[in-house]
Amino acid sequence: MDEEATTRALIVFGLSLLVGPAIGGLVGWLKNFFWGVGVGALLIGCAGLYGAATLGWHRYQSIAGTASVQGSLVEFVEEESRDSKGRTTVSRAPVVEYVAPDGQKRRVKGLGGGLSDKEWGDPVEVRYSVTDPSQALVADFQNMWGGVWGLGIFGAFPAMFGLFFIGIAVKEAREKSGRGSKPPPVREPTPAQKRWRTRGTVLANLVFLAGFALVFLYPDPSPMKQFGAGFMTIGAGAMLHFLVQSLPPAMDFQSRSILAIVGLGFLAFGYGAWMMA
Repeated sequence: MDEEATTRALIVFGLSLLVGPAIGGLVGWLKNFFWGVGVGALLIGCAGLYGAATLGWHRYQSIAGTASVQGSLVEFVEEESRDSKGRTTVSRAPVVEYVAPDGQKRRVKGLGGGLSDKEWGDPVEVRYSVTDPSQALVADFQNMWGGVWGLGIFGAFPAMFGLFFIGIAVKEAREKSGRGSKPPPVREPTPAQKRWRTRGTVLANLVFLAGFALVFLYPDPSPMKQFGAGFMTIGAGAMLHFLVQSLPPAMDFQSRSILAIVGLGFLAFGYGAWMMA
């Protein structure tokens, strides 16, 4: 289901990996390094976000015309894939059997690596097309929304880094032309502000350490659950640092934004890993 939309989204994103650096390099040659990196990253990010939006919309529409049925895992089949260097990777794709209202047994294959915690005979939800029961997909996060999540990740973060570098370029241009606003006078924090910032920094560091500990000590045998819990906790620590540094007198926004980008990145990757477990 949605194979055409997925292919189109991947083609657009793949082309952006060629066009983005090319245009970014040209802009960097004509203007400066920050403009070049910013424009190139922003083009890649917009292509990824476009792909995620279009694929998500098609998936939402296709799911609206489906019904849910409980199937069962019947086997895993090995699938081979090769990268650009010719190296072969083998993954196990689950095969799920389901019965539509017409009483006919059918099978649907999930994405490689999915349902790795399931065993033969375990129940698995399947969504099939009401108009054509042979069109179906395994109804877990990886099979239903994994592509949307992946393109969203690979679109959002280049876009954020692109805006970050464009912001640096604009600020630098204003300072050189003398049109930039004068920075406000540096205010010394009050004793109360120092105490709150110290407490917040200690708390954020503790959350950071808890995240690294969860990667190895989370009480679940699934590595994806461990990484998901750890990464989301690390992301929460980075976002907490961002909030602490935003307390008055706040750190420069560009410096703080790095903490926000890192925090959002860990949260997004952690959530995806948790949902795909």
